[in-house]
Amino acid sequence: MLSGYVMLRARMAPPAQRVLVVTNEDLADANEVPEAIRPLIDEAEEIYVIAPTLTTWLQWVATDVDGARVAADQRLRTVFDHMRAGGLKPRGTVGAENQVAAIADALADFDADLIVLRLHAPGSEHENWREHRTAEQVRSHFGVPTMVFFFDSEGHVVGREEA
Repeated sequence: MLSGYVMLRARMAPPAQRVLVVTNEDLADANEVPEAIRPLIDEAEEIYVIAPTLTTWLQWVATDVDGARVAADQRLRTVFDHMRAGGLKPRGTVGAENQVAAIADALADFDADLIVLRLHAPGSEHENWREHRTAEQVRSHFGVPTMVFFFDSEGHVVGREEA
C-alpha cells in the first residue's frame, strides 16, 4: 500500500504518461505487477521496460555476458507477461551492463516523464554489484523524476525511495 504522502502527491501531480521501468530482479513467485508499483503505471499511455544485462564481477572481467543476456531476456519476458496479464501493453528491450548507459539508450528514443527502478534490496544476497549506487547515478545523470522500489527474492517490495 502506498504511503499517504505518495498518494497525496499522486493526486496533486498529473500521472506520468510515459514510464520507463528498469527491472533488475526476478519476481520469483509473483504473477502480477506488484501492488506498490501498479498506481504509477496504470495511468501511463506508454510503458518501456529495460532489463539490464547484470553480469557478475567475474563475468565482467572475463567478458562473458552470454549467460547474463539470457537471464535479462527471461527477466524481460517475465515482466512483460505480468504486465500484460494486468492489461498493460509494455514494450522494451534487454539493456547494457551499465544501467546508466542502458537508460540513456532508452531515453534517446523514449521521452520518459518517470523512471521506475526495480532493484534488489541493498545488502541482500541477490543484489548485483552493478546495482550499487544505481539510484544516485540515475538521479544525477537524468532530469527525470525517479522512483526506486527494492525487492526481496520472492518479488515483494521491501522498500522504496522517491526523488
